[in-house]
Amino acid sequence: MPTLSHLSHKKRITAVALAISLISPVAISQTLEQAVARSLESHPQIREAFARYKAREQSIDQAKAGYYPTLDATAGIGREWTDTPGTRRDSSTDDEVDLTRRELGLSLRQMLFDGFRTQYEVARTQNEATAEQWGLIATAEDKALEVSRIYLDVLVAEEVVTLAEKNRDNHQDIYDAIEESNQGGFAKASDLSQVTGRLARANANLMSARNNLADARSAFTKVVGMAPEDLNLARPDAAMLPQSLDSTLDMALDNHPRLQAAQADIAAANAARDGSRAAYLPTVNIEVDANWNDNIGGEDGVGPPDVGGENNNIQAMVRMRYNLFNGGADRARERQTAYQTIEAREINEMTHRQVVEGATLAWNARTFLEQQRDFMRQHVEAATDTRDAYREEFRLNARTLLDVLDSQNELFETRRDYLSKEADERYAQYRILNATGQLLASLRVDTPASWNTAALHGEENK
Repeated sequence: MPTLSHLSHKKRITAVALAISLISPVAISQTLEQAVARSLESHPQIREAFARYKAREQSIDQAKAGYYPTLDATAGIGREWTDTPGTRRDSSTDDEVDLTRRELGLSLRQMLFDGFRTQYEVARTQNEATAEQWGLIATAEDKALEVSRIYLDVLVAEEVVTLAEKNRDNHQDIYDAIEESNQGGFAKASDLSQVTGRLARANANLMSARNNLADARSAFTKVVGMAPEDLNLARPDAAMLPQSLDSTLDMALDNHPRLQAAQADIAAANAARDGSRAAYLPTVNIEVDANWNDNIGGEDGVGPPDVGGENNNIQAMVRMRYNLFNGGADRARERQTAYQTIEAREINEMTHRQVVEGATLAWNARTFLEQQRDFMRQHVEAATDTRDAYREEFRLNARTLLDVLDSQNELFETRRDYLSKEADERYAQYRILNATGQLLASLRVDTPASWNTAALHGEENK
């Protein structure tokens, strides 16, 4: 009769021991916080969002330029052919005068009143830059969540490889025992063929686990910018996790960066609508023009008396301009900005719904995954007990080899499922922190000072 008694000394690996390996301290080389910080520093999507924000920020200084004077210089030299009553009346010419014309001019314009156009344009660009800033932070929050998922995937994949190796080794031990019994005439040929097939399946599971680990490591490298090494995952900051769905929703609606961006877009749209009404008001400017010209209009100043061909003038004016008709463009522009305001409000409403949905889904996932984890732990413990009992009963000829093999395979699958569920529960906690706009803060990952719009607004305009 085949026996498996020589396998009974194998150390029993419980589900709890395997799960602890996900959170036990190891040689610290790459924490989740470090991986997130690295991704924020190097990922092209973050850099793209930052460049978009910085480009939008430059429009603020462009708008503020409306408060400052403009100074233009003109210069020109060329030939001028003049045939006017003055040249024809001059008996010293042949009716047509050919002179070298020279021009030099300066023009200064200072806006005094432009219907508040510049004021609203500054407000619009500031709010648009603020929206881009919040968009950048939202992108960083989402990237941190993505890194968290991939980080967990690598850890789970590593643990599954370990499980698959142990499962393969267990099947190998069973195979060796059955083969030895078969050679001694105590085991049937069908038993040997059964265990041979299950050993092949265990090896296939190991190859699949290693392939999944290679895929997870590749995905990690793509997102983080470097290969994973000795990952060490700490638990999320429990103090920052809300304690109820209502508090989750309140935190999400107060802090989520995409909502902040949508509200800034509404403010920008309102400023654009108010600025469009500047077309209905006059503009008032100080205008100073100075010109130093020579040989203008066929006048070279040749005598008698010889007075020279210079034609110079300086004028300083306060000038009002008031457009009376613009083909309906101003009305159309006002209606356009009104619809853009409606669009921004609807985007905000849609964002509000998405934030509520995301926070609710994250909370529900955490709640039910916690319950699933407890049941999965019970399943693993029961499967472990069943496997051990079946081995002993097989030794006593009360169980078939197929029962033993099935129990071994079930134990492997339940342990793998438990690891996956534990990682899903951890990820659900990170989803809640992301849904409330607190993930980066919970990881103690600071955003760069260059992401701060308010600080940059305080810089002197150049």
